[in-house]
Amino acid sequence: MAQVLIIGAGPNGLVAAACLAKAGLPTLVVERRGQVVTKAEILERVWNLNPETETRAVDNFVMRLRRYLEEDPRSPRLLQTVRGVGYRLVEE
Repeated sequence: MAQVLIIGAGPNGLVAAACLAKAGLPTLVVERRGQVVTKAEILERVWNLNPETETRAVDNFVMRLRRYLEEDPRSPRLLQTVRGVGYRLVEE
């Protein structure tokens, strides 16, 4: 049985969860709720990569995470992009 981290309620009342192996990003944005988390910080703290690494891995994972959290993932209201910087989980 896979371990999961509960990160919130989805748009249809479903519980959004992530496998612990991939839970670093949800954990980080929840801990820093309301603050911008830079892509470099995510690369370093979540995946132990050099913050200068050029990759779309962060963007792709955020896109998948939004499918759980957002009513309309194409127009995110909870997990917002801060263009050229990173992402911010909005405080409600």
